[in-house]
Amino acid sequence: MSKRIMRSLFATTALALALPSIAFAQEAPADEATADDNEIIVTARRADERLQDVPVSVQVVTGESLQKLAITSANEISKLAPGLTLVNNNAATQVSLRGVAWRPGSGTPATPIYFNEVPFDPGNTIVSLFDIGQIEVLRGPQGTSRGAPSISGAITLTTKKPNLTEFGGFAQGFYGSADHWDIQAAVNVPVVKDVLAIRLATNIENSEGNRVHSVNSSIKPKYKDRSFRATALFTPTDTLSVEAMYQRRTTDKLFYTQVVGTGSPGAPASPVAFFGALGAIPANFNGPALTLADRASVQDAPSKFKEKIDLLTVNASWEVFGQKLTYNFGRQFNRSPASFTSSDPLNMIPGFESYTSPSNLSLPKWSSHEVRLSSMPSDDRPFDYDIGWFSKHSDGTINFDAPTYLAGAFGPPNALPGSVTTPNPAYVLNSSTNIGIGQVFDSFYGNLKFHIDEKTELSGGLAIVRDRVPVDLNITTFAARTSVAPYAVVLLSVPAPFRPFVPTCGSISPALITSPTYAGVCDSPIPAGIANSSQSNNDKYTDALYNFSLSHKFTDDLMVYATTGSSFRTGLPAINNPGLPVNLTSPAPEKAKSYELGVKSSWGRNLRVNAAVFQIDYGNQLTTFEGVRYWNTVSGRVATTSLAFYRNVDSQVRGFELEVAAQPIDNLSLGANLGYSKIKSKGALVPCNDPAQPAISAANPINFCTSPSGQVLNQDSPWSVTTNGSYTVPLGSVDAYLRFNLSYRGKNPNFGNFATAGVSKSTPSYAILDLFAGVTGEEGVWDLGFYAKNVFDKQVELARTNVLNNVYAPYAVAPSGYNTVTASLPREIGVSLRFAFGSR
Repeated sequence: MSKRIMRSLFATTALALALPSIAFAQEAPADEATADDNEIIVTARRADERLQDVPVSVQVVTGESLQKLAITSANEISKLAPGLTLVNNNAATQVSLRGVAWRPGSGTPATPIYFNEVPFDPGNTIVSLFDIGQIEVLRGPQGTSRGAPSISGAITLTTKKPNLTEFGGFAQGFYGSADHWDIQAAVNVPVVKDVLAIRLATNIENSEGNRVHSVNSSIKPKYKDRSFRATALFTPTDTLSVEAMYQRRTTDKLFYTQVVGTGSPGAPASPVAFFGALGAIPANFNGPALTLADRASVQDAPSKFKEKIDLLTVNASWEVFGQKLTYNFGRQFNRSPASFTSSDPLNMIPGFESYTSPSNLSLPKWSSHEVRLSSMPSDDRPFDYDIGWFSKHSDGTINFDAPTYLAGAFGPPNALPGSVTTPNPAYVLNSSTNIGIGQVFDSFYGNLKFHIDEKTELSGGLAIVRDRVPVDLNITTFAARTSVAPYAVVLLSVPAPFRPFVPTCGSISPALITSPTYAGVCDSPIPAGIANSSQSNNDKYTDALYNFSLSHKFTDDLMVYATTGSSFRTGLPAINNPGLPVNLTSPAPEKAKSYELGVKSSWGRNLRVNAAVFQIDYGNQLTTFEGVRYWNTVSGRVATTSLAFYRNVDSQVRGFELEVAAQPIDNLSLGANLGYSKIKSKGALVPCNDPAQPAISAANPINFCTSPSGQVLNQDSPWSVTTNGSYTVPLGSVDAYLRFNLSYRGKNPNFGNFATAGVSKSTPSYAILDLFAGVTGEEGVWDLGFYAKNVFDKQVELARTNVLNNVYAPYAVAPSGYNTVTASLPREIGVSLRFAFGSR
């Protein structure tokens, strides 16, 4: 971080401390997260403990904090937790903590997200946030205290529990820029006092999604989410409790891929042997010059994504003979229909939108079980223990329908872009790719906590994990036709696997077409099944994990701790990379060891300072390489890898975290959090785009470059800082408040996103400010507020990819002139209203 940026951050923090009119509180009501007004209670080690007593780096976000900051999406949690990135964006969904990133298709999540103690697929949990009790961001190894292994940490989301004694509920609404509105409500009903209660909650949200519009379509982007949840709590005795939750969520998206660039420069007229005489391709045939601030796409139609996900959780506990027996069950139902993702974001085929359409074949299966036996706290025993078994089983088949447009699909081989906008189906090579993916995972774990004395604790845990990942891949191609100009002798317009079946005009007698459109063109059939392929894996892995921690409290307000642990994670074969050579599909399992030193301190009742430094040593870290050119064995052409292409790299992560929370006066609260983590390669060969190496072909399916020792591998910024505050002014029977949240991200090296051949595109540092103001009634019964997110409308490029122009070979002679990008959301100004009653 530069000195100039550091001075700016310190100045911002000093300003926040000096001006009570822009301060923030991240407090929780007593019935959610606190034992009293000042003590935050967490369940980081599967038991209720004071935050300052847990030798783990933990950050807490309460449901009240989400409401105060108008947060309705999990994507925004990163504003409160530095070093954490949550992005829900279909195939580009990402969870990143301490620099370690996970995306769909990479395998077991690197940072599990627990929803009511069940580690569901992250894409089904980092969605709309409503009726949340508490979120805990746990940093460091979690493999021996929770069922799913992880090295960088875990995130727990807990929904609000039914209140057994009091009727109550709430309703709130937000309305902001770009027609963004969100309505949340809940009602709590004690059916049998102290025995049975039911809580019903809902969230309804509409917006324009990423707010990227297309210059070639009048259809607006759309995000529509409808979620409903029912929770029942049954406590027939003081020692037995059963809680069941069922949630249904339906999501409907229309979205465009944003591009930046000058648009295609076109191409001059020239005789091309395999196309015939090709006329001049005009400049900007695929769209105009666009900048990041335009937030524009050139797609002819939006991508379409629909999701229907049901989640079921059951949490039961029974206290008997001084022990506690716990059972957690989860079931996921994915009834989503086929989605349609644009395969032509550069608009190289004007007037027609090409789609790939992944879909589930039948209903995927997903369920998990955890049984856990724990000792109840006792002053007569110098140790506590827990042992458990966790199991997750899943399987399902995904189908990808990705058509390949052969020469002749949009007119004769020398046709210009846009002259034909409806493909001739005879020249479309259709393929069907079925990928069956499953997992059978079991973990047997145990932990011991020794209370050496009143101030010192030594804890240790072991886990044996067994993981089996059955994967079946089947690719079927169908019959098609292709065409070339007469007397062509170099058939570069024809995918290599099909060239033996295509005659060179002039050397054969048949197949000259006499139709007006294709007159004189050489035409030949391509048999079905010519590029069929299959692959079957049933990899089995077993590993032992450990976690040890030593902590000592010098005083009740000062504790130091040291921890070390290990982790293990399996990868999956590359998904949504059709035709990737088999030897490049499956990465090796990832292993890691972690070391951490931390201190937790409280300075009176109004100041808390926690800090930690850590190091993670990776063997075979699963690292994504998006946008790398490879030889597609199905289409017989060069393609580029998607976000779900992972390779192994030995690396090391080093970083630190600092959290400061202060309440200098009763109505003023301040917070500052800083996170830093940098991943460096230990030296490896990695996939790359290097023009100095041989051209990609069937004989050379991909190029590898040296990743020198010390090369930065971060996919997110190493630096992240948040400062926030709240100031409340009593005004008789109401309180006025002003809050702020300032989120800073440092320079992002964007490793894996290639703007030019072999060179990563870096993005600059940036800061985004959110402001909130309003009035609230006594005890928060009602609240009327106004908010402005991204006050200064900061437009930030978060990632850039140089997409290969290969959607239709005859037009590939003209460069696209565009890169695809991801950008921060623009400014949103809105109003919020909330009313609560009873138990809320």
